[in-house]
Amino acid sequence: MRKLLLFITLFLTTGTPYILQAQTTVNQHLTPASPKEIRAVWLTTIGGIDWPRHYANANNPATIEQQKRELTTMLDRLQQININTILLQTRIRGSVIYPSKLEPWDGCLSGKPGVSPGYDPLRFAIEECHKRGMEIHAWVVTIPMGKWNGIGCQQMRRKNPSLLRKIGEDGYLNPELPQTADIIADICAEITKNYNIDGIHLDYIRYPENWKMRVSKQQGRENITKIVRKIHSRIKAIKPQVKLSCSPLGKHDDLSRYPSRGWNARNTVCQDAQRWLHTGLMDQLYPMLYFKDNNFYPFAIDWMEQSHTGQVAAGLAVYLLDRKEGNWKIDEVKRQLNVCRQLGLGQCFFRAKFLLDNHQGIYDYLRIFNYAQNGMERMGFPHFSESVAAANTLKTTHMRHSTKGMHPKRIRQDLPWVENNGQQAVLPDKSEELDTDMILVKSLSGNAVTTLMRRGNHIDVTRLHDGMYILYTLSQRGKTHRLAYLKVEH
Repeated sequence: MRKLLLFITLFLTTGTPYILQAQTTVNQHLTPASPKEIRAVWLTTIGGIDWPRHYANANNPATIEQQKRELTTMLDRLQQININTILLQTRIRGSVIYPSKLEPWDGCLSGKPGVSPGYDPLRFAIEECHKRGMEIHAWVVTIPMGKWNGIGCQQMRRKNPSLLRKIGEDGYLNPELPQTADIIADICAEITKNYNIDGIHLDYIRYPENWKMRVSKQQGRENITKIVRKIHSRIKAIKPQVKLSCSPLGKHDDLSRYPSRGWNARNTVCQDAQRWLHTGLMDQLYPMLYFKDNNFYPFAIDWMEQSHTGQVAAGLAVYLLDRKEGNWKIDEVKRQLNVCRQLGLGQCFFRAKFLLDNHQGIYDYLRIFNYAQNGMERMGFPHFSESVAAANTLKTTHMRHSTKGMHPKRIRQDLPWVENNGQQAVLPDKSEELDTDMILVKSLSGNAVTTLMRRGNHIDVTRLHDGMYILYTLSQRGKTHRLAYLKVEH
C-alpha cells in the first residue's frame, strides 16, 4: 500500500498536463460560496512554546505591545504562505487566555498564573486574523486539567472536587459524570457568546489513555459523545455559523488490511469522531496523522472516504522535521501533503513554530510551490462547494472528464468495455495476476482521477461524473495493469 500510494503521489504531482487542464476549468466552477481548502496550523500557547515568547505586564504598555507584535509577525508570515485557518490554544489546562468568569488566567501571558497580561489576547488575535482574511478557531483542551497543584486544577478542586481524578501528577475531568459536559459546554458557550470566533476546536475530547475504564467501550464512546452533543447544542444555539471541530487520534479504527496496532480513536480512547461528523455533531475533523507509510496513507484515505458532507484536514507532523523531535526528511512531509491535496483533504500543521522556523525548508516549499495561491484551488484543481446536494457526487473526483476532442486512436480495441447502470460497474473476473482490490481510474488522456475499492467484481461509480475512463488494477506494490474502459452516464 505504501508503494501504491507513493506511485499515485508521484504521478499526480508530476502530471503537468493534468494540472494545466484542471487550471483551465477553475473559473468555470468556482462560486462565491465555494469553501476554501483548509490550510491550518495549531498555534500553541501552553508555556509560550509557539506564542508568546515574552511576558506582558499590565503596568508596562511596552511589554504588551511587544507581545502583540510577536503574534502579528507570526500571522504575517503565515499569511504569506496562504494559511487560512488558525487554531489558537485558548483553554490550556483549566486556565484560559481571555478574561473569563469561569476559569483563571493562564500564566503563559503574564508569567504569573491568575494574573491578567493587561489586554484581551483572544480578542486581539481574532481581530488580527480577520484583518488577514484568516479564520480563527478557539482551541479548547477539554478533559485534562493540568498539574494537580496547578491553578486550573486547584480551582476545580475547590468548586467540584468529585469531578476530578488524579492520574500521576495530573488531574482530569471525569468523562463519565454528566457535570463534566456542563463545565466544558459552559466554557465553549462563554467564548462563543463573547467573541467573534469562527470555530470551537476541541482537543483531548476522549478518555485519557491511562484511565482505568470500568465501563464497556461502547458506553465509553457514548459518554464522550454526550459531552460533544452538549457542546454542540450550546454553541449552535448562540451562533449556528460557528464551526465545531476536534482533533481525534490519527487512526479512527482498524482497517481491513491495516491494523491500528492497538492505538486508535474509536476503541482505544472512545472518540467516535467519524460518527460525530456523519451525524452533524462536528463540522470538521483534524485527525492527528503523525505517522509514516502504511500507518499514514491507508488511514488518510479512510478519513477521506468517511468525510461525507463534513470537512477533514489531516494533521501533519512538521515538528518531526526537527532533529530533536524525529528527524524526518522533508520528502516524507511533501508526499503526505500532496496525497492529502489529491484526496481532497485539508491540511493542518503541528505546530506553528516548526513551520515558521522553516525546518528543512518546509516553509519555503509551501510558499513557492504548494500554497502559492489563496486556497480556493487545490494543486490546480477547482475547489467545489461541499453543499449537501453536491458533496457525495464530488467527494472522490475534482473535475469533469468529457469525451469531447478525444482522438479515436486513444481507444484501444483490445480492451473490453465494462457494463454499468450509473451506480455500479461489473468488472472482469479476478485472475491470479489481477488479484487486487484497488482500481485506479484515469481519464482517456491518461490523467489520474481517483481510486475505487473493488467489492467482489463490482465498483461503485456513483461519485464519478459522466464521461469516459480507463480502469487499471493497482497492486500493493504500485504496479498497474490496464483492465477496461468505462463510460458513465447517470
